[in-house]
Amino acid sequence: MAVSKDEVIKELKGAARQGRISCALALSTAFRCGVTPGEAGTCLDEQGIRIESCQLGLFGYGPGKQKRIQMPETISGEVADWMADRAEAHGHITCSEIFAKAKEDGLSRALLAGACEKTGVKIRACQLGAFF
Repeated sequence: MAVSKDEVIKELKGAARQGRISCALALSTAFRCGVTPGEAGTCLDEQGIRIESCQLGLFGYGPGKQKRIQMPETISGEVADWMADRAEAHGHITCSEIFAKAKEDGLSRALLAGACEKTGVKIRACQLGAFF
């Protein structure tokens, strides 16, 4: 059962440090509160809390909050086919699709994102709304 929006905001503010919260902590707080990542992201935006340390490595690392992409040395045929299918169907791969594929196959989210970066496949639609 989801908690009230005020309670979600309270939890997110409590988890944030100096106006920032990591992607992982924002997502775990959303799930613990019973709200979607998008709803939590909206609360973060409303409170001016910035997301950092993207689990895919796409933003929020170091000075200037740059990317921290993990490039795989090789990309398996299965992963390459999956990326091609997703990119062909939608023109991109979403953050949530990478999370699901990583969980399903026991893969690293960051390495899947790196495979996308290496092959030029765009990643869109951050679950928390940090990018679209």
